[in-house]
Parts: sequence; structure tokens; C-alpha cells
Amino acid sequence: MRTNRYAVAAVSGAAALLVGGGAALAGPSGDERSARCETRLARVAEHRGVSVAELEAQIKERMLARVAAALEAGKISPERAAKLRERIAAADLCERPGHRHMRPGARGILAGAAHYLGLTKEELREQLPGTSLSALAAKQEKSVEGLKAAMIGPSKEKLAKAVAAGRITQARADQALERLEHRIDRLVSKTFPAKP
Repeated sequence: MRTNRYAVAAVSGAAALLVGGGAALAGPSGDERSARCETRLARVAEHRGVSVAELEAQIKERMLARVAAALEAGKISPERAAKLRERIAAADLCERPGHRHMRPGARGILAGAAHYLGLTKEELREQLPGTSLSALAAKQEKSVEGLKAAMIGPSKEKLAKAVAAGRITQARADQALERLEHRIDRLVSKTFPAKP
């Protein structure tokens, strides 16, 4: 149990430290939580005078340093360290750990994908293992660009409302959307792990 707790801390602790704490990123829904996280990252990056991509790289460097320290201290095995490095490299800081195939931060985005593909969320969950969203779209003769638009739409609307309400600047919203678009690009092309 101690090893597992340390492994989780290695992946999430640095992000919580630099971004301001995991609780600050939480929200009542997947989409809202993701949008808040994207906005907070943009705000921290602006305060530090770096781009969001540079901030994310700094956070991941801290994560990798923790993994290295854990390995050197004998708290995790070399195999576990290798897996953690892979997870960190592929991680999106605005997705929180959770479901093996669909993390909570992705569920709201994937709800948009399900609607576009004419599926329920449950049907999408059943069909995703072993394939990708782009492959499912092609199978149903739907465009990948249309799929991406459906996935980003809800978050784009929430960010626009935040700008209109004066909670964030347009520049921060643009940065958040840029990161979200990159995240969706990866999510659409990702092959989800097959069921055991």
C-alpha cells in the first residue's frame, strides 16, 4: 500500500504543488473540472511568464524527479518506474486518475463524442476498448473534424461564458482551448486498451 501511495504521489504530487492543489482543480462535472484546470494552468503560466506548454514541461520534470528519487530509495521497482515514466510522458495534467479506460476529466468530452457518433455513453464505453475514436467515426462514416468539434464544443462554451463574466481573460481562454485541442487530438487517435 505504501508503494502504491508513493507511486500516485509521484504522478500527481508535483502537479498539485505547482498548480496549487488538486482540490482547486475539482469541479462538479468532467467538462467543468477540465475547463477550470485548463484556465488555472493558463493563469499560473501567465503569472510565471511562461507558456502553458513550458509550465506543463516543468511539472512533468518534477514528477520524473520524484520517480527517480523513489527508484533510488528502493521504494519502487525499475519496472514500476518505467511504467510511471510512460504515464507521465503521456499524461494530461487536467485529467485526474480514475477509470482505466476513461478518466473522469475525459468523460464530459467523450459524452460529446458519443452524441456525435449516435451512441449512448455506455455504448461508447463498450465499443472503445481495442480501437480508437477516429476508427469508430470512420466506421460510422462520420468525419474526424466533426468529431473533434463535438468534443470541444461544451468546454469552448464554458470558457466563453467565463470570459464574458470577467473571470478569465480572452488570452487565457485561448491558451486553454489550444491545450484542449491538443488533448482532443491525442484522444481521438489513441487506441484504448483492450479488455483483459
